[in-house]
Amino acid sequence: MLQLAIKKLIQGALMILFVSAASFALLSSAGGDALVGMRDNPQISAETIAELESAYGLDRPFAQRYSSWLASALRGDLGESMSFRIPVAGMVMTRFANTATLALSGLALASLVSFGLAIASVRFRGRLLSGAIEVLILLSASTPRVVLALLALVFALLFSVSASAGGTTSWFQLIAGSVVLAVPLISIFLAQLRDGLRDVMEEDFVKLARAKGLSEWTVITRHALRAAINPFLTLFGLSLGALLGGSVIVETVLGWPGIGALIVAAVRSRDVPLVMGVVLISSLAVWIGNTAAEFLQLANDARMRSGDFE
Repeated sequence: MLQLAIKKLIQGALMILFVSAASFALLSSAGGDALVGMRDNPQISAETIAELESAYGLDRPFAQRYSSWLASALRGDLGESMSFRIPVAGMVMTRFANTATLALSGLALASLVSFGLAIASVRFRGRLLSGAIEVLILLSASTPRVVLALLALVFALLFSVSASAGGTTSWFQLIAGSVVLAVPLISIFLAQLRDGLRDVMEEDFVKLARAKGLSEWTVITRHALRAAINPFLTLFGLSLGALLGGSVIVETVLGWPGIGALIVAAVRSRDVPLVMGVVLISSLAVWIGNTAAEFLQLANDARMRSGDFE
């Protein structure tokens, strides 16, 4: 456990350093900054612009600006948004909490459906159930999230469901967003769990459990499922990161005030502190999700605890 923890900490630090440096470099090379609109305003003097550039460090070389931002970030200070004039940390964490709620709800829904159907597929072997699962996998894998989000929006309009009020979130947004995010994941989770369970059910230890007189339900849930769950845990961790970074379309269509809409607004306005705050928090979340998945695999499989982690 300690060996894996040290390895993941080093990987996480290197990943965040690389991602933050690359993002900072891309923003610098894109041209323009948050003061472009002020420079075009004849009512704002050049002295005022110069003072703002000095205050935000825009007059310094790239290396100095990045090192200054990194040092502040290590102290927990992500600076102030150049567009909203409020601390970046509070704004990003509030939006990130909304996105995390939506992503975790989608993951929970996809996992619940996938586990239920995968277990049913090996417990009740039948052509009808097998065919229904194949159709579900095909449909969920081939339907884009933007189409699902638009269908949810149409449903809200047809039945006069309020998507949001005064910038706040609603239960409809949460439920609809969770379903939209969950549907594409069901195809991946369900296919992996079903195939894994089918293979495990033919193993000798499962036959031995049956020979001991255990019920089929006990054999599946206590023995077969535990042996088949490790690949799912890997997919779960990777999917968490993908949902946190890929929910922009869903949040935009459904009006969910998450981190996706915030990063779009920050990039458009060249708000470097806000963009970097979103990048840092999102990178940390992805790292935590993947690390948690590896620790769950380690706790679930004694063979991994006795071997190496390469």
